[in-house]
Amino acid sequence: MNSAFRIWASLLSLAIIVQVGLGAYGAFHAVDVSDDKGTIGKDSVSDGFGAHSVLGYMIFLAALILLILALVGRRRLGSARLKWSGGLVGLLVVQILLAAAGDATPWLGILHGMNALAVAGLAGSLAGREWAAHRAGAATSAPGPAASM
Repeated sequence: MNSAFRIWASLLSLAIIVQVGLGAYGAFHAVDVSDDKGTIGKDSVSDGFGAHSVLGYMIFLAALILLILALVGRRRLGSARLKWSGGLVGLLVVQILLAAAGDATPWLGILHGMNALAVAGLAGSLAGREWAAHRAGAATSAPGPAASM
């Protein structure tokens, strides 16, 4: 269960990095499809954010799976994973709500971007903690020089 959680957390963190890149693509796509008069249609802008939206919902589902992995392993592994995973799901719910709110009230999009930084930070920290714990466990379980004598 440790390996599954650690690897899933790492893949989720990687997906979030890709998600941020897709958001940047959407912004640059909007500039690219605008004409010299500065006009651009809403559909043209939305087309650039399609992959960003799809991956965002996939990330939310992946975070739910991470939370399930934390719940399944909580008896043996403690509650830190459960807290971190639950916090990540909570931030992602806020992220989805902020995206919808930003469509209706554009200035709220600022909060969507700021919350994205919190999501990326939490996911990266969670994956980093898991790998650090794995390395520490491997170091303590490996036989020392005295054991080989």
